[in-house]
Formats: sequence, C-alpha cells, structure tokens
Amino acid sequence: MIEIEEVLYQWLKGVSIKGISRSLNISRNTVKKAIAQAQLLGLSLQSRVEEIDNLRSVLVGTRCKSLRSKSPAQHYLSTHHQQIAQWHQMPYMTAVQMVRLFGEQNIRISETSLRRYIAQHFPPLPKSTVHLTTVPGRQAQVDFCYAGMMFDSLTQKMRKAYGFVMSLSHSRHRFVRFVFSQDVTTWIDCHIRAFHFFGGVPETVMLDNLKAGVIKADIYDPVLNRSYGELERHYGFVCDPNKVKTPQHKGKVERSIPIVRQQVLAGRNFKDIEEANEAALHWCRYEISQRVTRTTGQTPWDLFQSQEKPMLKALPATDYECALWQELKVHRDHHVVFDGSYYSVPTPYIGQKVWLRATKRVVDIYAQAQKIKTHVRAQSRGKWVTDQQDYPVSKQAFLNQDKEHCLKQALQIGPCTAQFLEIILKGSTMHGQRTAQAILRLVSEYSESRLEAACQHCLSFDNYTYRSLQKTLKHGYEQQNQQNEPVILSRQTSYVRPNHAFAPLQGDRL
Repeated sequence: MIEIEEVLYQWLKGVSIKGISRSLNISRNTVKKAIAQAQLLGLSLQSRVEEIDNLRSVLVGTRCKSLRSKSPAQHYLSTHHQQIAQWHQMPYMTAVQMVRLFGEQNIRISETSLRRYIAQHFPPLPKSTVHLTTVPGRQAQVDFCYAGMMFDSLTQKMRKAYGFVMSLSHSRHRFVRFVFSQDVTTWIDCHIRAFHFFGGVPETVMLDNLKAGVIKADIYDPVLNRSYGELERHYGFVCDPNKVKTPQHKGKVERSIPIVRQQVLAGRNFKDIEEANEAALHWCRYEISQRVTRTTGQTPWDLFQSQEKPMLKALPATDYECALWQELKVHRDHHVVFDGSYYSVPTPYIGQKVWLRATKRVVDIYAQAQKIKTHVRAQSRGKWVTDQQDYPVSKQAFLNQDKEHCLKQALQIGPCTAQFLEIILKGSTMHGQRTAQAILRLVSEYSESRLEAACQHCLSFDNYTYRSLQKTLKHGYEQQNQQNEPVILSRQTSYVRPNHAFAPLQGDRL
C-alpha cells in the first residue's frame, strides 16, 4: 500500500512513469496498473494529494481482486469450493489426497494451485502463546541440556557432560550444575543441591517427561517415577509435568539453556567437570543474577531477595536419601537380581512381580504395597544376600545342618560316630553333607548306642558307606560282634573274619 500511495503521489506531482519506476525500483507495468486503477476510481492529474488517503482501502481491495481474477486455476477451483471445504474438515485429509479424489472424478487439479487455494480460503489460525504470571515462590522450571565433552577425574577420560538448570519463574534466579549422567540418582541429587542453593523449596517444579521424573507421560494422568515421588513428598513440592513435545510451556528454563552455553561454556576450556561446576556457581551467584532482566526490569538477585526467597518453603531437617525403585521378578531360586547382586524373597512369592526399593545401605522388597523383606545392601556386584528363613522347612533343615553341626551332633553320640562322619565329611562336599545327615537320622529308628556300635563295626572293616552302616543296623551285625570275641585286625593278617567263623559245622569233614 505504501508503494501504491507513493506511485500516485509522484504521478500527481508530474513525475513520468519511467521516473516513478526508477525511483521506486518497480516495473513500469506495475506503475501503469496502479495509475489505471486510480483513474477508474476517479483520480486525475487535477486531483489533490489528500484524495489518495480516501482511496486507500478501495485501491488495496481492487488490486487484490484484480490479481485473483487473473488466475484461471483459482477461478476453476472456486467452482468446487463446497467440496474442498467439506474435505478440508475431515481428519487426516491432505492436499495430495484431495488431488487423488478429484482424479477419481476425472477432474484434473494442480496440487500447487490447490495448496494456494486452501491457504487463501482456509488459512490456519496463527500460533499464539499466553503469558502466565507466576507469583513469588510458586514455580521452578528444570531441564537437562547437552554441554559437550568434559574430563572425568575418576575415570581419567573425556565423557559427555550434561547441564542441569533450575530457574525460578518469578525472579529468573538460576542454578546450574554439570553432570555425566541423567539417571534418577543424578536427577535427584541436582534437585537437592538446587534447593540448598536457593535456601528453600518452591511450591511446584515444572519438568519435561524424562524417565528420571515421569515414567508414563500423559497430559492428564502422568505416572511419576517412584523415587522422584518420594523426593516430592519429602520436600513438600508438587511435580508439574509438561505437555509432551511442548518445550515452550517452560520457556524460562528453555531460554536459560542457550544462555548457559553462551556465557559459561563458550570460549572456555575447563580442567575437569569440578572446575566447570565452580565456574557455573560463580556465574549463577555473581554474574547473571546481577544483570537486569528485560522482562522484569530488575536483576534476578534483587527480585529473589526481596520477593521470592521469603515465599519459598523451608528446607526439611534432613536431606532426602535417594532410593531407587525397580520392579523385579522372583526367580525359582527365591532371589531377585538388583544391581548385579541377589536378594532372597520368601517362597510364596516365587514367579511374582515385586517392587524393590534400594538406598545406599538397605534394600526393601514390597509386594502389593506391603513390605515383605529387608536386606542390607551388597556393596559390590555378584553378592548373594540370603535369609535361609525364606526357604521351605525342608530346605532349611539341609542348609542348617552343615559340616560343623553334623560333627558336633556326632560327638554327642560317641567317638566312633564322630570318626565315621569326619571321614564322610572330608572335603566338605554336598554329597558328604547329605550322607552325614542321613546317618544322623538313623538315631530316630535305632538308638544312639546301636549307631555308635555300628560305626565301630564298620570302622573295623574300613567300610564308610551309608548302605553298609544301614545294613549293619538292620541285621544287628554290631550286636553279634559284641557277643563274640572282639575283632582284632592286623594289617599283616589275610583274614578279616573272627576265629569262630572258621569252626567246622556239624557233618563237615576235616
């Protein structure tokens, strides 16, 4: 419109069409068309300059109308306006599909012309945002961002680093920390450090849907990570998950991320991540917090001290001890596997899903919100933390009666029984333990004295099998031996039977 007014103004002043074209850097045809339209509306060389203002709206509308009327394709599409409008309201409809549908009706339509027609007659609503005013202490926004490679002094290697940023929405006061992981433990530790940095806790914390904070993203019913939920209850804030794929809803922390990259990281090489975190804290306290914010007209530090800090919730007496939650299956060996170690669970829960809650020192196991087991957490991988009371009674009996237990019980029966079991249990094998337990169970069927005599009888023959001992007791061989001469064995003799065994029977010939 400005160009049209300038063309008509210069024309009324007597400038030639060629001169107007050179002056405004537009084609002479465009100048001629604008003058012709103005003449049709009653403008002439004798008209006053003020009359141009009266024709402004008419000139623009007439020009747009003339431009539209020049396209035959747009005119042709206007005859199918109702059909296009109906299709445009349908879900999943595209311009390409409309071209296909027209083709099925033997109507040839250009996709480019159709897109132009749709854009002109069915323009989408412009994207807009709503400014939300946050009161002091009401909200904090958090996010992670990639911060490049940093040196890890523990592993002596360069690793990917990430920046954790928490920004108070009212004052724009920020906390920044660089870390090597975005897991639950690091996520919670960064929150605790941020709360101590601010000296209080905001009412709500807005975050995106990373797994450390939100297990299942949903606009209405999000499912929080159980560890993050415990942190929420411990410090008394309310988790406010963001809508999926809408980072503009937490624009204050999103704007802070490029600022951190530009003002903390750009052009600087840190010795390690610890030095980078020292620089980040100094920047948060003494640099960015002392600069006037354009939207508030004050520095974040002044707003924080005067308005926001008094409204933050007080820190609890003790910090939250980060606990990891994990859903696990109880295996047939009565154990669940967590962090490379094994923890026992009672027999009725074999094959079921249970929840394990682990702190640095303790592991708690829950079934249907009820605690069923507590163990001391293993401090290294590959450890078996087992409570034998979790096993069935039959399994407990076998495990409790170990080598020491069997020998102690055998000594109470007699020295021969103890000597017999020492030979059986030599090497501490599972087979020997089973055999020793079976021998001791013979007392329930026979007396201790008979078992002692039977062990003495078998020892005299260097026979250390369970079956021989059982057969001796069953047939009373140890009692027969006691009624006759004592067995005197010598390594030089070739006979192992007593003398009377060789006495002639009646009817035998000598």
